[in-house]
Amino acid sequence: MITVTKKITTNSRVIKELLTQYTDTFVALKELINNSLQADAKKVDINIEYTDDMLYKAGIKEISVTDNGHGVPYKEFDKKILEIGTTAKKSGQGIGRFSTFQLGELMHIETVAYEKTEKAFSKTTFSIDTTDFRDAQLEQTEFKVDYEYLDEPAQPYYKVTIQNLHHNVNPKPARRNLITQNFLPHNIKQSIFENYPYEVFHEKVKFSINGDEIKKDDFLIDLPIKQTIVHIDKKGISHEIKLFFYNIRSKINKVKVFFQIENAGIKSVAHEYTYSSDWYTPDLGTWFIYLESDSFNSDLFRNLDIESLGEEDVKGFRETIKAAINDFFKSRNQKFEKFLQELESDKYYPYRDDLPPSKAQEVVFKKVAYLIEEEHGLIKKNEKIRNFLYSLLDRSISNGDIEYIFRQIIKMSDDGVQQFRNLLDKTDIEDVVHFANLVADKLEFLQFLHELTYGEISNCLKERSQLHKIVENELWLFGEQYNSTPHLWSDKKIGNILKELRDKHFNYAPTEEDGNLIEIEGTPDDITDLFFMNEKVNDSDEREIMVVELKAPKCAISEKELNQIDRYAFTIEEHSGLPSIKVKYKLLLISSKLTKFAKSKVKSRRASFPDHPFLYDKKAEKNIEVYVMEWSELIEQNKRKLGYLSNQLAIKDKSVNEKFETEYSELITEKISAQLRLVK
Repeated sequence: MITVTKKITTNSRVIKELLTQYTDTFVALKELINNSLQADAKKVDINIEYTDDMLYKAGIKEISVTDNGHGVPYKEFDKKILEIGTTAKKSGQGIGRFSTFQLGELMHIETVAYEKTEKAFSKTTFSIDTTDFRDAQLEQTEFKVDYEYLDEPAQPYYKVTIQNLHHNVNPKPARRNLITQNFLPHNIKQSIFENYPYEVFHEKVKFSINGDEIKKDDFLIDLPIKQTIVHIDKKGISHEIKLFFYNIRSKINKVKVFFQIENAGIKSVAHEYTYSSDWYTPDLGTWFIYLESDSFNSDLFRNLDIESLGEEDVKGFRETIKAAINDFFKSRNQKFEKFLQELESDKYYPYRDDLPPSKAQEVVFKKVAYLIEEEHGLIKKNEKIRNFLYSLLDRSISNGDIEYIFRQIIKMSDDGVQQFRNLLDKTDIEDVVHFANLVADKLEFLQFLHELTYGEISNCLKERSQLHKIVENELWLFGEQYNSTPHLWSDKKIGNILKELRDKHFNYAPTEEDGNLIEIEGTPDDITDLFFMNEKVNDSDEREIMVVELKAPKCAISEKELNQIDRYAFTIEEHSGLPSIKVKYKLLLISSKLTKFAKSKVKSRRASFPDHPFLYDKKAEKNIEVYVMEWSELIEQNKRKLGYLSNQLAIKDKSVNEKFETEYSELITEKISAQLRLVK
């Protein structure tokens, strides 16, 4: 084995700027697989070392991809491996082999290939660790490459191994470096099949996961059904679209649509969508639909899931596809069609005499009613249930609560149905639903607030008013007694005095000298301290004035801030223009972090007030309470208070992404009842 020292050619690019730009880690893995297919591999082995060791947060130690393609000869190693962002590849930037850096810090390459000039097989190994050049340009870093010429013929191969996954080694890895759910043991095989159905079905490539081969019979129920439709654009030009319908062995019971494009000779999935059809119902099973057309391009995909935007050609193209898929499922769902005829003639059908607000609402109503009937058979049996349930479904769809209620009712057992009927005799269902929604919304907001103050989303807060506006509408954070507190400040005189005092004591920028500057990469400099006031009348008929000082993400609470809140409270205590009779002043100082000095002092002060969380000081001359806290403490306290309620209501925590998806993805639109939605 011979060892040589080489440098990577980058065209003066820095690796962090050029590499790891894929949307997520599974897309990065697909890029490695695509490289194998482009090397004419007929076998691709994916090995994932799973572990229960708590030190590995991703649950995975390492990932490797091995193919039996033609490999890379040593004499071509420089051009095919060590050139980045050049013309080494016919299309693209020639960086796909380095997609490993999206997943981990350490990459090993091992390859065997036939060397024509030497008339022998060469074996080359190469390792690269991104930590070696984290602060340097890539072309300035030297790497060791080992190679040898083999005495005997060998089977060509190319193997990439990824270690030190970002998900495991970084305290807070970027979202694009997180190991996605596609990698989980129960998801990985289907994820590979979803993205390479053509290769699996036609047995052009054998994929295996940890030695277990992916076979078409594991996923396909019947042979794919092929349809060809024609879309005519506004210029009168015809575009042929091929649709391949795969009936899949899966319990997800939904329709997923995959748009395929040609990518360097490979059929590659460009976008995935979950499809909502007027005529599809989950009892039809799981279907994957793959679409191909010469007219597909990236501009088109950017507009497919936008209902109100896009040019007329894009809208027309989208509608052509929707109509074709609708017709496909309508022809296979005669049972549903028969049910609809009976439903529309039922005297309790809510749209029999009054039209629904939208066509979409009626479509969704029919589907849910059908699924409930299929699951429980209770609509025809019981008029009382039918009368109530129709009204509940109609209202739920109107209020946007259909997804939650749909899941709960569809999976409800027979005993659960009976208990639900008994509940209706004892309480007002609207109050139950309202209370459950309040708890769920608050739990979702706490997760959102945590990301807002500690996560990457804080980088998006570029206006000083944004955090202020969010928090002032969620005053229950500081106590349930503020649930219905008005946000307007009524006493302008007192408000002006408090604001003037605040500006005097708090209006400054954190500095390294004061020890209160938090270094947060990417945090905008224009996020400043935020300040708002609120007043309410408490149960003792006492007027309470709450002043909240929200420190900027880059400003820690230090000795300086503690001294300032002390002076602020003292000034209020001494100020003759501020009332003292039947008035309580509540001062809150909040930031994402306390310095070590501040933590020590706050801890000793809090010990004097064990029954009042976060209480830092109380003044004697006026009823003034001073609270100092970190956002994490406040969030955790609220989570504990809501924990019991959430357990009783069986409310599951939702991620920030789920929160926004639930509120803004528009599961059902009023414009178009069947729509393509981006898969989450």
